[in-house]
Amino acid sequence: MLRAAPSRTARAFVAWTLRHGRALWIVALVLAVPATLRTASLYAHLRSEIEQLLPREAASVLAIDELRTRMAGLQFLGVVVDTGTPGNIAAGDRFIDDLAARIRTYPAKMVRAVRTGNTLERRFLEDNAPLYIDLGDLQRIKDRIEARRDYDVTHAMGMALDDSEPAPSVDVSDIKARYDDRLGQKSGRLTGDRYSNAELHTTLLVVEAGSFANEDAQKALVRRVRGDIAALGGPERYAPGMRVGFAADIAISVEEVSALVADLSVSSVVVIVAVILVILVYYRWWRSIVVLVLPLLLATVFAFALASLPPFGVTELNSNTAFLGSIIVGNGINFGIILLARYVEERRAGTVVHDALVTAVWASRPGTLSAALAASASYGALMITEFRGFHQFGVIGGIGMVMSWAVAYVLMPPLLAWLDHSPATAPHSHPRGIVARLAPLLNRFAIPITIATAVITAAAAWRAHQFDSSQLEYDFSKLRRADTWKNGEGYWGRKMEAVLGTYLTPTVLLADSEDQARVLATAARARLEDPAFKDMISSVRSADDVLPTDQPAKLALVRAIKRDLTPKIRASLSPDVARQVDRFLGRPDLAPLTLKDLPLSFTEAMLERDGTFGRSVLIYPRPNHALWEGAPLLGLVRKLRDLAATPVPSEGAAWRPARVAGSLPLSADIISSIQRDGERTSLAAFLGVILVVVVIFRAHQTTVFVLGSLLVGVLCLLAGSMVLGVKINFCNFIAFPITFGIGVDYSVNIVSRYVQDGADDPAAAVGSIGGAVALCSLTTIIGYSSLLLAQNRALFLFGLLAVMGEVCCLTTALVSLPSVLIVLRRLRSQRPGAASR
Repeated sequence: MLRAAPSRTARAFVAWTLRHGRALWIVALVLAVPATLRTASLYAHLRSEIEQLLPREAASVLAIDELRTRMAGLQFLGVVVDTGTPGNIAAGDRFIDDLAARIRTYPAKMVRAVRTGNTLERRFLEDNAPLYIDLGDLQRIKDRIEARRDYDVTHAMGMALDDSEPAPSVDVSDIKARYDDRLGQKSGRLTGDRYSNAELHTTLLVVEAGSFANEDAQKALVRRVRGDIAALGGPERYAPGMRVGFAADIAISVEEVSALVADLSVSSVVVIVAVILVILVYYRWWRSIVVLVLPLLLATVFAFALASLPPFGVTELNSNTAFLGSIIVGNGINFGIILLARYVEERRAGTVVHDALVTAVWASRPGTLSAALAASASYGALMITEFRGFHQFGVIGGIGMVMSWAVAYVLMPPLLAWLDHSPATAPHSHPRGIVARLAPLLNRFAIPITIATAVITAAAAWRAHQFDSSQLEYDFSKLRRADTWKNGEGYWGRKMEAVLGTYLTPTVLLADSEDQARVLATAARARLEDPAFKDMISSVRSADDVLPTDQPAKLALVRAIKRDLTPKIRASLSPDVARQVDRFLGRPDLAPLTLKDLPLSFTEAMLERDGTFGRSVLIYPRPNHALWEGAPLLGLVRKLRDLAATPVPSEGAAWRPARVAGSLPLSADIISSIQRDGERTSLAAFLGVILVVVVIFRAHQTTVFVLGSLLVGVLCLLAGSMVLGVKINFCNFIAFPITFGIGVDYSVNIVSRYVQDGADDPAAAVGSIGGAVALCSLTTIIGYSSLLLAQNRALFLFGLLAVMGEVCCLTTALVSLPSVLIVLRRLRSQRPGAASR
């Protein structure tokens, strides 16, 4: 078959770009200024909060927004000291006290409270103990004392019917046991009143932020605390072998953002350097760097800038979209690589610049356009998800692919004409590359390769058929930064939880009235009898726990008990029982408590900005690894939401379920979103790629080869991930829809060149364009491999899965697809009349 000739459209387009090249570049550079500023603004607003990944209308996001609107604060920083040995616990406490004294001088907007123990709270509860005891228990104490009084009076007057009857006991140890936790005495975790445990050789202080701090404020707080630790000489100044670390939600946020920023800095440099290096090695023409990189950088900032404008409105980046710059560079350069490769091929064959540009644009356009649209479609499929992180990923990635193609074809021709203006500046010939040497091997081993492809495809399909929910990663602890469990917040957070026995930050039920909150608190305490609920919940706190109810009646009972507790009855009590009874009677000047009398730690999570108190219920999770796992976490959040929907009859028509706010419902909604959106997103991406390929290649048989190659590559990716144990998580599952769009690029360009060359020799198509296709994949792999440097495990696993997808799709495009075409061509040549056809 004869090779096709460039079209008039291609000639006219190249002439237009050369004629207006200067103006096109001036416009592009002028637009690049605001686009760069816009892109910088997006990266300046890098957010790591988990709610940034969910849609704004998600129940958990609406709840956390309401919480931050209603409450002044509920964010904590734990400073944890490992004293090394139990003998150093006193030194650790001195260090904590000195550091606490410095932190208490911080501005109120930065720090609301600093606590090194529960001394204040315990003393307050002991002073007001009878007000925090149930009315029925106070009555029981009174009844026991009265029974003893009546016994003594009866025997003193000789009126006892049975002198052998034992004296009634005034022992209140059973009542004491019920209130030890509330009165701060039962916990064996704490040494005295401090947040210390000598056995665990750990002591700590808790800092409550002045308000819900943004990431800049959180970093400022941690930075200032670090500065004061250094000013004190560090913990080792107090005792050798002591170490200090940070825990709780502020530490998590700062740790993850710091890792993200560091990963971005490293990955950006690595990607740029590596891409430049492989381009130089492949083309051996330094001008290729300018020709490819300048348009690509412009396309990248244009993509981010357009995504920030209506109707897309992406105003900030999250942990999922932060690496899109590197990914767009790695993927978007593919179109320029194919265009430049064909241009260089023509120039090395002696074609003049203008004709080389025409041939390059005409020959590369169908393949690169279909690849760009397919990649854009696969990214765009992510826009149908409710997952905000992936929606933004789809917006920016989809725009980036189309923009990279358009900018390359508009700006590269005039730039090439300027840089390659004489024989001295033309690209020279170079030895055949590795991929070019592959061509004769394909002709020689086409049949074995085809058979191997069929076997591998069948095996991959069988393995992929076994895919089920066990292949999904539900353990969120495996998706944080790699070192957190060794020396980061994960490590120090576990130490803090071991001392406190609970998480610092509760899950909050946001009610609309005090009555509703009271009903929810009662229902929540009743649920604690459920073992599955109790194993994951440490305690429930409501307004009635901190501002006692029935205070007048309790005070009246206390007065009555004191009257009944005559000196004679007191003398009859053992010292231990007397102390227990006195403890339940509180201080001598006991008076009703008001909101302003309560310690700040009692009201911090229930006193709202407008002064309203008592409309929230605090659910404190118990430290438990199950809270990191999908199924138990989903079950707990479902129970909490069912609990929040407990009806309150008195509320009438205005009643609505309480909202469940906190990190647990946010995590649960992420899992639900992945389960809901994963399959339909992948299906939408695949259908989008099919549509693009069919439109570009019409209903030609080449469409079957292109899509077949892609399908084999994706099957191998899925089967390979299952064999290697790489589970699908909330971050890396998008590697599948993206692979549909990026992976089809390689088979499209191979088949496109095969058809343009007359459909004579598939191996020759690999020899001519295969090197450029491999370079495209290599730059894409470099972009994805930047994620392999990420400390965040979720991003690392995304990069790993994406790289695996690249390798699978490239291999099928360069090896399997040409071998199948060669075998089919040989079979057709053996048919009668094949020569005439």
